[in-house]
Amino acid sequence: MKRIGTFFIILVILYSTYYDLTIGTLPNGLSQTATPSQPEEVPELEVEETIVEEFEPFREITVEPGHTVLSIVEHMHEGPISASIQEIVHDFQTLNGGTKPEEIQIGNTYLFPVYY
Repeated sequence: MKRIGTFFIILVILYSTYYDLTIGTLPNGLSQTATPSQPEEVPELEVEETIVEEFEPFREITVEPGHTVLSIVEHMHEGPISASIQEIVHDFQTLNGGTKPEEIQIGNTYLFPVYY
C-alpha cells in the first residue's frame, strides 16, 4: 500500500512540475478572466526626453507607487523591447550613477533607457 501511495505522490509532483513549466501558475496578463473586471487605473508618467552622447536616448521619470524599472521601461515602449533584462538593468545603473533597480524610491526622479 505504501508503494501505491508513493507512486501517486510522485505522479502528482511530476504532473504539477510539468504544468508549471509549460502553462504556468502565475498570471501573465495575457489570458482573459472569467468575469470582466474594471481595469486598474495607472497614473500617467511624467516624461522628458533627452539624449546623452554615450548612451541611447533616455527619459526622466518620477517613480510612482507600484512601479518597477522593468514596468516603467515596458510602459515607455509600445512593442517588444530590443534589449534583455540584463541590458536594461545595466543601462539603468549606468544612467543613474550605480543605483540598483531594487533601490528606487517612490517620488524620486530617475533616468530610464529608451530602446529602438
